[in-house]
Amino acid sequence: MTSESTTSTVTGWINASIISRMVSWYLKDGLPASKMVRVEGIAPGTATTAFSRVTKTTALSSTITEGTGLSNTTFSTANVTAAIAEVGILRSFTKLAERTNTLGSEGLLQAAVEDGVFLCLEKFETDIWAAFANASTSVGTSGAAYTIANFAAAISQLAINKASGPVVACLTTTQVKNLRAEVASSGAAHFATGSGNDLLKPIGEDGYCGAFMGVPTYSTTLATASGANSIGAHFVDGAKNPAGAATGVALGWQPEVSSVIDPAFSGGTKMAVTMAYGMVEVLDGAYVKDVTIT
Repeated sequence: MTSESTTSTVTGWINASIISRMVSWYLKDGLPASKMVRVEGIAPGTATTAFSRVTKTTALSSTITEGTGLSNTTFSTANVTAAIAEVGILRSFTKLAERTNTLGSEGLLQAAVEDGVFLCLEKFETDIWAAFANASTSVGTSGAAYTIANFAAAISQLAINKASGPVVACLTTTQVKNLRAEVASSGAAHFATGSGNDLLKPIGEDGYCGAFMGVPTYSTTLATASGANSIGAHFVDGAKNPAGAATGVALGWQPEVSSVIDPAFSGGTKMAVTMAYGMVEVLDGAYVKDVTIT
């Protein structure tokens, strides 16, 4: 037969596709570190928060001596200040785009809000990981793979630093990969004691990798790169022990939505999601950076 009517000849009557209303979001990182820093709000009329600390009195051998009268010793305090800055993302939609997309107007705007909130929180998480680079003590070897010995050294270094409180580890995905590889290849002792069992389980959506050597361990790809290396950290959990936390965060507001109808877009909607925060090192000894190959 010839001259059949096929899909190519009646193309004007065939929709290119029907788009499923179920949306597959892009793959997202876990955001663990932002849940484990010390967070303080700001007072009305200010854009900063000061984190106070006590200055240790030294040379006690000369000030506290048997048989010697006590002398005045100054009690000193200090503080460090975190100033907030605003981050955010703006989406502008025409009325036509709102009304003709498969999600509908409300669905489109809700998707924009959800995306904006996540991106603000991802930026917050990224800045916290960048702050790990400020630690004055470190473990690991530049250009080398992360090892079990590095993990153990970080725990010991925190003790040397006199860190106080429950410890957590936030490692880069490569560091966790290297750690798992070493445990799997030479970890009979770790499996025998049960210390390596959780580490080889699938990583959760929150980045949780299990506990290793008694330390809850988390991972993400948002770590800061430093040359050929990337930086993770062992630190005091600021959610459980705020007074002993390494990093203080001044929080202006969590992700917040603002919208306006814009006549320039035929009455479409401008949608902004913003967040405001700042961070500062409070106690240097409360964290150790893990520096190894990216």
